[in-house]
Amino acid sequence: MKLYITDIQSIRPDCKYDISPQRAERVKKYRRAEDKKRCIAGGLLLKQFLGDKEIFYNPYGKPYCSGNVFFNLSHSGSYVILALSDCEVGCDIEKIRYVDTEKTGKIVFCGEEQSQIKSAKSASTEFFKLWTKKESLLKCLGDGFHRPAKSVCVCSDIFEEKGKKYYLKSWIYSDYAVSVCSERNNLPKDIEYIHFSNNGLFP
Repeated sequence: MKLYITDIQSIRPDCKYDISPQRAERVKKYRRAEDKKRCIAGGLLLKQFLGDKEIFYNPYGKPYCSGNVFFNLSHSGSYVILALSDCEVGCDIEKIRYVDTEKTGKIVFCGEEQSQIKSAKSASTEFFKLWTKKESLLKCLGDGFHRPAKSVCVCSDIFEEKGKKYYLKSWIYSDYAVSVCSERNNLPKDIEYIHFSNNGLFP
């Protein structure tokens, strides 16, 4: 399994990039330059690592490829990440920022998770670490937040349900929380940075 990250700052939304026609159409729908950049960056990651594989979507909107290829995209602020695996996978990235951890935590976290946030050295950092773990798990399960967030507890790095285990890992990358979840205990040691400057540009 691999986890890739790229920075959108070098992306120019007024340029043509080697991304799929479907992704190019999605880019056009965004008005804000930053949203266009994130969409383009996601397209470049998909193009580089999936090539021209056809992408499908499950009933909850989770994308997947035919064959033994599984992937997941996430973005926040200046970064876009791509998790790539040979089994079900989910990933999430969130910029660490101020949030009312107690008020918001009661909505999305179970009691054990709330206690872990309260006892952490940095409540905000722990909040987003658990948030990204939770979302990466739900995405790996294929439900996204169509399933109640409190129905899963991510205080540990292993989640077990119906006799099946899911493995989680988190990083603090700059001022972002990043998490990944996999059906197998084959999580990457590090996040691999991918730089797109002129790479992917049409001449």
